Amino acid sequence: MTRYNNKILQVYLKSVKTMSILKFFEHAHKKDNVEYFTHLIHIAKADGIVSNNESHLIQRIGKKLGFTDPEIEKLIEISGKSDYIPPYELFKKFEKVYEIVNMTMADGIIDDGEMRLASSFAIKSGFRESEITALLHLLIAGIKQGKDEEDLFEEYKKIREI
Repeated sequence: MTRYNNKILQVYLKSVKTMSILKFFEHAHKKDNVEYFTHLIHIAKADGIVSNNESHLIQRIGKKLGFTDPEIEKLIEISGKSDYIPPYELFKKFEKVYEIVNMTMADGIIDDGEMRLASSFAIKSGFRESEITALLHLLIAGIKQGKDEEDLFEEYKKIREI
């Protein structure tokens, strides 16, 4: 084998190893998305009825997370209890809770079961129990007013600093 061919083989093998590592992280990321998405489904089912608005929101978020239609339907069908590993970054945690609250508001009604699940999800995401009520009220009011996620996050950070 020539020296040139040997170099090509080394580059190829290195890329295969890199791809394997990337596949691992891609798989781990998808697992986190499955668990998070399952929590969204639990929120939608909390009142025993999945409204059309909730169903559309589940579909939209599922697509955003990279799931196909059959995967979304299967996850809705088999959604059971799962563990949730929250993201590390504060904005990502906020984003997940925002989506949960948005889901609870999709049918125009926020019942006690949905609020308990949203609160539980916020705690699992790493927010302090002492700030959950203010966080959820901020999100509910902001979503009703049509504020976007980034603006609400900036408001939340100001409240958190107090």
